[in-house]
Amino acid sequence: MRKDLFLKTHWIAAVVLIALSCMSITGIAESSEAAIKPGSVYTRNSAGEQVIAYNAGHSYALDKEGRVIISYNNGNSKVKAPLALKPGYDEESGVTVQGTGFFISTDITAIVYGGSRAIPVQVLITNDQGKTWNTYPVTKELIGTTKNIGFMTKNDGWMVLSRFNGMGSEYHYIYKTGDGGKTWSEVKGNANEVYARVLTGAGFSNDKIGFMGFRYETDFQPAIIWTQDGGKSWTKLHIKLPDGCADYSLTPLSPVFNGAKGQFPIQLSKDGASNVVGTIYLTSSNYGKTWKYDKLVRNLNK
Repeated sequence: MRKDLFLKTHWIAAVVLIALSCMSITGIAESSEAAIKPGSVYTRNSAGEQVIAYNAGHSYALDKEGRVIISYNNGNSKVKAPLALKPGYDEESGVTVQGTGFFISTDITAIVYGGSRAIPVQVLITNDQGKTWNTYPVTKELIGTTKNIGFMTKNDGWMVLSRFNGMGSEYHYIYKTGDGGKTWSEVKGNANEVYARVLTGAGFSNDKIGFMGFRYETDFQPAIIWTQDGGKSWTKLHIKLPDGCADYSLTPLSPVFNGAKGQFPIQLSKDGASNVVGTIYLTSSNYGKTWKYDKLVRNLNK
């Protein structure tokens, strides 16, 4: 009896250890905190214009004075953020619409701006839908072209700051937070060695797996690179698309995730970047490890 009990106990312990190891490998248990519902994400299209990559029912607008107005739940509530922006893009000011990144959800709303000599890169955050706001520093480096930001949980977030070099070249700098945006640390990686072109979208599914998409190019389409180690190393991601897509210029926007479920919008344009003719969607059910074309696009918040 004692021998049987000993063997049974060790067998159960072994099973538990194996299960925990598998959870760590797949990323399911990488964070003890539950994923938040996707927020509205703004990004750039192939023409360099700011567009919404995923509409979660939340948005922003500017009033007559240029102050940011955040709208939640399809306009059921509106709040004024303590930030004013200028239309268009002006690298010297650091407070223009095109150079500002937005992530808007009911759990956390984050606006990243600055990057000029006058204003360093900083992020404005609310955790209570605009009742209170806090501003946190990110970096004093002069990185002021465009910015992308997002959160997977209330604590875990990411940011990609981009700096335009001219002739279609752009460098990208990845930052991450684990305390809700209070502090940010740069992730040193090889992203710019793999692909340093004009960024049109970015997104992370968890603290390990992330993606960056770029304005359509001739060498490979859609131009996407990805990381599986939190941004330290990046490789090109080659995706098979339906027949007929090769007839268009393909621009990936920002992927959005709700836990393991992901959605990656790919913009199709014809005869020039401004002639957008449609958007197709790739979907994933494993944190973005694999993608497939999906004719039926679903609301990730449901």
